[in-house]
Amino acid sequence: MALLVRFLRFARPYRVALAVSLFLVFITTGLSMPMPYITGQLIDKLTKIYGAGWSTLSAQSQSDAISGAQNYLVMVIFILIGLAVAGSVIGYSRSLIMMYLGNRVVFDIRQRLFRHLQRLSMRYYERNSSGRIMARVLYDVDAVQSVLSSGVVDMLSNLVTLLVVFGIMLYYGITHQVWVLSLIAVGVLPLYVINFLAMQSKIRQAASEARDQYSEVYSTLAEAISGIRVIKAFAREQSEARRFVREIRESIDLNIRTGKLRTILGINANLITRAADITVLFLGGMYVLGQKMTMGELIAFRSYMGMMYGPIIALVTINDTINWVMAAVERIFETLDTMPDVQEAEDPKRLGVVTGNVTLENVGFYYDPGEIVLQDISIEAKAGTVTALVGPSGSGKTTLVHLLPRFYDPTEGRILVDGHDLQDVMIRSLRRNIGMVLQESFLFQGTLRENIKYGRPEANDEEVVQASIAANCHDFIMEFPDGYETVVGERGTRLSGGQRQRIAIARALLRNPRILILDEATSDLDSESEALIQDALDKLMKNRTTFIIAHRLSTVMNADQIMVLDHGHIVERGTHAELATAGGLYARLCEVQFKRAQEKVEEHLEKMRDDRPAAPEETAADAEPQQAEAQGSAETEATEEEQATKTDTSEDGAEAEAGSSEQSPEADEDGSD
Repeated sequence: MALLVRFLRFARPYRVALAVSLFLVFITTGLSMPMPYITGQLIDKLTKIYGAGWSTLSAQSQSDAISGAQNYLVMVIFILIGLAVAGSVIGYSRSLIMMYLGNRVVFDIRQRLFRHLQRLSMRYYERNSSGRIMARVLYDVDAVQSVLSSGVVDMLSNLVTLLVVFGIMLYYGITHQVWVLSLIAVGVLPLYVINFLAMQSKIRQAASEARDQYSEVYSTLAEAISGIRVIKAFAREQSEARRFVREIRESIDLNIRTGKLRTILGINANLITRAADITVLFLGGMYVLGQKMTMGELIAFRSYMGMMYGPIIALVTINDTINWVMAAVERIFETLDTMPDVQEAEDPKRLGVVTGNVTLENVGFYYDPGEIVLQDISIEAKAGTVTALVGPSGSGKTTLVHLLPRFYDPTEGRILVDGHDLQDVMIRSLRRNIGMVLQESFLFQGTLRENIKYGRPEANDEEVVQASIAANCHDFIMEFPDGYETVVGERGTRLSGGQRQRIAIARALLRNPRILILDEATSDLDSESEALIQDALDKLMKNRTTFIIAHRLSTVMNADQIMVLDHGHIVERGTHAELATAGGLYARLCEVQFKRAQEKVEEHLEKMRDDRPAAPEETAADAEPQQAEAQGSAETEATEEEQATKTDTSEDGAEAEAGSSEQSPEADEDGSD
């Protein structure tokens, strides 16, 4: 009951429309009540004309009696037509009002749900599938609409009708001394309740399982659509189709099971109705023969019985529907009652444009108690400096940078920006100062211009173009026939990986954040795309406090400080020159990448030798100097790589490392956190 009251609060802004609709319910119910009585009176009037003494009347008297009966018949027909038309018009008006009210309430619920989902922390989305979340916003809210649009008013209309007809049944019993008929008509009502209670728990359980399975269908469908590239790449279309068919088949089976139980409920109610009607018809016929009732009164009585049994069956059915809807409402409020893990302070400080000093003091974090992800992390990042985070996969790098925009809050320690504890500042104002470029850049369905302006919608066209030029994406944008108005497709499917990355960089440039997070922004790209993106990133990082996550060490060599993480701890810190010669984890990573680079160079030279056949006039003596020259070139390049990654601290050595590392594949530890 408390849940229903809470739900009806959504209709509070539309209480006037609801009150008008309820008023119309009483009018339509009142218009329908006289019809059986008027019909009964008409039948009695017509049948009495040819009663005793008809043959003794003169021809003129008989003609007058027939004429009077015809006039009465016409008058009654017009009255019945008037009542029917008035009831239909009022019913139509009532339906329109409730349709408006239902859709408005559904709009408000969906809007509130979506806004609340936007406030929820990342942890909520990690624990709930996208299909299940979509089912809450779409399927469950649709169930609510069906009840609001007609169910509530119909329930009230049926309840009013039931009470009025119940009174009429008692009236007949008193005035006509036909208590038995009234007792039979009213006495079967508890049987409907017993029938409903006997089936209620089974129907509710079956309906609940069917709704849960429907959420699984949503999840499977959403997953298959979002992962269509992987499905096609591995030729798993048939497998995914079979998986989806299994889910919908199970959903259908559960729906059929629920339908069977509801059908049994309806059949039992229909049997009760028929038994009562036949009994009343038999006893009523005996009363008519015994002249305790007229034929018209019996017909009117049976009509009122139908008007009473119809609403009681509808109330039983709608009660089951309400239970189904209340389960949906319960899930809706379960979502609305979910509080974000990241809470804003009661009186948060509003950050303006920050300088960019970031401090982490003894920060610790875990997703679940006992599973430590970060422990005792302390970092001092001055404004405008570059801090690189390196380490094996699963060492906590991505989790660490996700603490900066407060996707999560640390479980220990604190994080400061310009001396302000992040838990004391307004989250929105904090995130306005942070830009992120991730490994897989997400683009929204829309135009290139809309995606670039996403972080700053008020930017003008000139600013968009300038950001695109700086991000090295203006040229390829202008190659499209529609230029900046080109629709990128869902998730940017019409663009290459490098193009999506450059659009993401342009988006970050246009936002002009003071703090920048780059999470594997240049991984999995070809050399040309990586060079363009690295150039764009250099422009983006200028005069900004930057945190870089990278497995390719060539991208972090010029960082002001490098933090090496392993199992949630900072095990080393320093510059590239310091760490490359320290003999620790960073040096081992350098060595692994050097070996991979050397292997790649040797493979490249071997391929060149295989692809270039010797000329007929070329002698073995001529070929030997060329092979010696190629071998010497490979050894020289490998030596330069080794010197850059291990010992050379000069600027030239750093440039040599960057040049060779850009050609090298990622270390064995590559992956996402």
